[in-house]
Amino acid sequence: MSSQNIEQHLQEKKISEIINPKLLQVPPDVSVKRAVEYMQENKSAYVIVSDNNKALGIFTQADAVQTLFQSDFDWKRPIRDIMTKDPVSLSPNDSVMRAIDIMAEHSSYYIPLINEKQELVGILSVRTLIRALAEFYPAEVYNLPPDPHQVMPTPEGG
Repeated sequence: MSSQNIEQHLQEKKISEIINPKLLQVPPDVSVKRAVEYMQENKSAYVIVSDNNKALGIFTQADAVQTLFQSDFDWKRPIRDIMTKDPVSLSPNDSVMRAIDIMAEHSSYYIPLINEKQELVGILSVRTLIRALAEFYPAEVYNLPPDPHQVMPTPEGG
C-alpha cells in the first residue's frame, strides 16, 4: 500500500472503529492519592476527571511524576487542583488521521472523546492508535524507515 493510500485510508477511518472501551473516570473532589491508587489498580497511566459525564480534566502518570518532585505536596488535595483542565478532545466520528495530527500538535498521549451532546464517551490513547496502525498496516509499519523518503546507500548487512 502506498503512503498516499495509507493517508487517504486514515482520513476515512473513524476513531470509533479503533478505540478501546476502557475509560477510567474519577470525580473532581477525589484526592490525588486516591486517583493515583485508582490508576495503579487499573494498570492505567491516566484518569479522566469528570462530573455528570462531562470531562473537566485529565490526570496522567506524567502529572503524578511531576507532583512527586514537590516536596511539600499534600496528597490529600483534590485532583481538580492539579489536573490538566479542559484537555483537547475529539469526537469518535473524527478521523484517525485527525487524531494523529492532534496528538502530535498537542504532545498528548490521551485524548478524551466527546459526543455531540458534549458527553464523555471514551478515550483514545497513543498506544491504541499505534496498535491499530500496526494491525491494519503491518508490512508498512514494520518496514518503513524512520524517514519515508530515505534511501539506504547499501543493502542491510552489505
